[in-house]
Parts: sequence; structure tokens; C-alpha cells
Amino acid sequence: VPPFWIAIVLVLIFSVQLEWLPTSRRGDWPHYVLPVATLGWLPAAGLLRLTRSSMLEVLDSEYVKLAKAKGVSSLNIVWKHAFRNALIAPLTFAMILLAGFMTGTVVVETVFAWPGIGRLAVNAALNTDFPLVTGLALVFGVVFLIASLFADILYGILDPRIRYE
Repeated sequence: VPPFWIAIVLVLIFSVQLEWLPTSRRGDWPHYVLPVATLGWLPAAGLLRLTRSSMLEVLDSEYVKLAKAKGVSSLNIVWKHAFRNALIAPLTFAMILLAGFMTGTVVVETVFAWPGIGRLAVNAALNTDFPLVTGLALVFGVVFLIASLFADILYGILDPRIRYE
């Protein structure tokens, strides 16, 4: 489901029909509920599903079975042995999502009438301001590269087998 459709449906339900939340603009915390839900709805589900499958895969590995056989408590097995190794795949996905949130702001800022880099990108595209569109594409690309670099650095911290020399 595209984010703009989720945003429109959330506004129709929670702002227009139920009148629980404001439709647009910035302000106190109620103004942030719908944009955060729009950006985080689907990525959170995918990230949780990936984390669960990765954790189940790690919990089925030999070293976890050995730790159980040695009598290590379930809490220690999960947090000290399995969780760090299970975070590699979700970390990659999370960093890509982080970079994707930058491009997702284009939709959210347009639907919710927020001023920001996303709204600037839309206005630049509508006004055929090609240097600004190119610059914003460069900024989005650099954010993606920094997120990927950060993920690579965290790999070495989470998994000692992945060390850069």
C-alpha cells in the first residue's frame, strides 16, 4: 500500500470522521501521530517480521542448542548469544528504511502540509527547478550512503567475525 494512500485514509478516519487528530500543520504531539503512523506502518511490520525470522533461525543453530545443553538460562541464551547474531539482517533492512524515510518525507510533507525537504522537492519538481531537484537527489543519495556505511560499521560491532582490518 503506498504511503500517500495510507496518509489519506488515516486523515479521513482519524481527522475528518472521528475528529481525534488534526489534519495538517505542525504543533504539539497530536500533529505528529498521523505522519509517524504513515511513515512507520509498513516498515515496522516488515522489520518485525524479518527480526522474528532471523531470531528463529539463530535459535535453531548448534551453539544455541549447546548452550541449552550446558544449562544456560533461556534469558541469557536469547540476549547474550542469539540476539546479537540475529540483528545482522534486520540492521541492514533498518538502515535502508532509514534512508527510505528521507524519500518518504516527500509524500508525508505534501499530504500533511508540512514545510521541509520533501515539500521543497515537490515544489522544485513542479516548478521545473532542475538544479534544486538534482541537489536534493544528491542529498538523498548521500543520506543513503551514510546509512549503508553506518550499517557496515555496526556489523563489526555486533558480530566479531566481521571485523575490518
